Amino acid sequence: MGPRHGLLPSALVKRLISTTSLLALAALLAAPLKLHAGPRVPPVASYRIEAAIDAEHRLTGRETVTFVNRTSFSFEDLQLHLYLNAFLNDQSTWLRESAAGGGRPRKHRDGQAWFGSSELNRVTLADGTDLTPGVRFIAPDDGNADDRTVVSISLPRPVAPGQTLTFTVDFRARFPQIVARTGWKDDFLLGAQWFPKLGVATEKGWNTHQFHASTEFFADFGDYDVTLTLPREMKGKIGATGILKEETELAGDLVRVRFLAEDVHDFAFTACARYEVYRETFTSPGLPNVDLILLLQPDHRRVKARYFRAAREGLAHYGTWYVPYPYATLTIVDPPYGTNAGGMEYPMLITGGASWLSPEEVHSPESVTVHEFGHQIFYGLLASNEFEEGHLDEGFNTYSTSRTLKAAYGDPFLEKRFFGIPIVFRSVRQPYPMARLETFFDWQVASHSDPTSEPTFRNLDGKAIRHNAYSKTALLLASCERTLGEPLWNRILKTYTQRFAFKHPTTADFRAVVTELAGPAADELFKQTWDSTGTIDYAVTSATSRKLAPPVGYVGQGTELRFQGPASGVTTKANPARYESVVVVQRLGDSIWPTEVELKFDGGAVVRRRWDGAGRWIRYRVTGPRLLSAVADPDRKDLLDVDVTNNGLLTEANGTTARGWAFRASFWAQNLLEFFALMGFVA
Repeated sequence: MGPRHGLLPSALVKRLISTTSLLALAALLAAPLKLHAGPRVPPVASYRIEAAIDAEHRLTGRETVTFVNRTSFSFEDLQLHLYLNAFLNDQSTWLRESAAGGGRPRKHRDGQAWFGSSELNRVTLADGTDLTPGVRFIAPDDGNADDRTVVSISLPRPVAPGQTLTFTVDFRARFPQIVARTGWKDDFLLGAQWFPKLGVATEKGWNTHQFHASTEFFADFGDYDVTLTLPREMKGKIGATGILKEETELAGDLVRVRFLAEDVHDFAFTACARYEVYRETFTSPGLPNVDLILLLQPDHRRVKARYFRAAREGLAHYGTWYVPYPYATLTIVDPPYGTNAGGMEYPMLITGGASWLSPEEVHSPESVTVHEFGHQIFYGLLASNEFEEGHLDEGFNTYSTSRTLKAAYGDPFLEKRFFGIPIVFRSVRQPYPMARLETFFDWQVASHSDPTSEPTFRNLDGKAIRHNAYSKTALLLASCERTLGEPLWNRILKTYTQRFAFKHPTTADFRAVVTELAGPAADELFKQTWDSTGTIDYAVTSATSRKLAPPVGYVGQGTELRFQGPASGVTTKANPARYESVVVVQRLGDSIWPTEVELKFDGGAVVRRRWDGAGRWIRYRVTGPRLLSAVADPDRKDLLDVDVTNNGLLTEANGTTARGWAFRASFWAQNLLEFFALMGFVA
């Protein structure tokens, strides 16, 4: 938020923090709210946070963290993420990877506004023991001594299995001018990854990765009680993870808000004086009601109803197919233009995004809204380790996004004409069919660098991460749906999501469900794709049909044996011509996928042969009517095939295709001439 909007004077911050702490502590004694439907989850990492922001976008805060060791491992230290230090200077791992092209686009900005920071002032135990001298920065992933996104804090005694440890952190942070979907622009603020956050306690110790340019996050579940102090002009215009418990005006043109959330693993918030706030309630038979809150920019009023509908479609379809959304509220944030804050997910809060066109036919902003809601299931409830297995969230959700959009809206039009000029829109994270040829060939190249089973943060670069986590996995899941059959596939996904909600499932957990319900042969599909860098490519390399001359010599058997001369084999209706047809299908890729081969014959006969695809080639030899065509995978079940242009052959040339391309060329030439004519008119 810009200074001209009168944010908190820094002199008031410490006094407000101490006052707010007492108020929050007293409020905790009140009866808890019922914040969501369903049974509670045993908390591991819970936070009580009080924070205030001054005019320079600096945050002063205090958090009390309650850690319950539910593992069999004894922890001799604490490990915390300080994510905002990714923007501390250009030597951080995030900045190095981003500058090298491994992550989200980075734009250098002059001055200090772009840089952010997170600093621990003091860390104490509940008994007053000062842990601050034991704070040290670590870089467990790459050894970058200049990275400051993870700290280790020595403990005077280990936290044994079953024990609870409570500690308090006094910290300061500075939000950057918005980057990586956190920070400020003008009067807009998105507070994401802003507080010191405990790593994940596992049976092997802390899982605490550095902040990487192309990977996201991993945290334990717990309860959050967060109080924020902001300018009074933000009153009623603040959204966050959880339910708004109170909103109180303070002296000095300030407002204090308190949000409560149960069974979540992160907390984000947003504020913007320009937000228009709208509310609806989602209801659907068999699913819990959800209060929808839309924080909308005034210039996007035209898409208000579309935001709400997209959220309802997501709640209904994901809730029916997978697991119901269990929380009482969902906040949808429509960021201002130019903030690059859209398209991100946090527990109970998502950011959408509407362009100045946003034509309904291309599902914008519907696609991003459904996609970010979908993360509430795979990121929010299942909460897999996205540093290491990003495909369990991004890939599953990309597949599910397209599935939901198709069910709710039908296939999108990727082209819309304005004044006769065709504009092609890129469909957001549309996994199949591939919307762009560039994306299609990028995926082929990127798939050779790392298998999907390689830890995500260790992939070659951002492109490899994106294609493994998004495209390859989404196409794999869609191929499994078509190959295994929709009823069985639906049962697999529903069993997986319901069995592992709130349990941080791994790839091994999902594959175990596949094997349990569909057998080892189904798991082999994942072994061939996730565990391999090889591509899948089946091609019909030969298709011929040769007319057979009638045999010359003795024909028949026994008493029917007779001699037939060359002139005896006249083709008639009763004695039609016979052809010998030979088709060769080859596996040009390294990975294996079962496929079918379809043979079409003159007269309308169609023969299908199933092939396990394991050999390098298979030959089909058929005697009968003349063969017209041969096609591998005629139903397009295998969406991972990297070259569908070689999937079929005709036995004779057909000019229809050439004429079709000629018509397309004429169409685009006409549109190009229209464009130049329009430009001349404008000039």
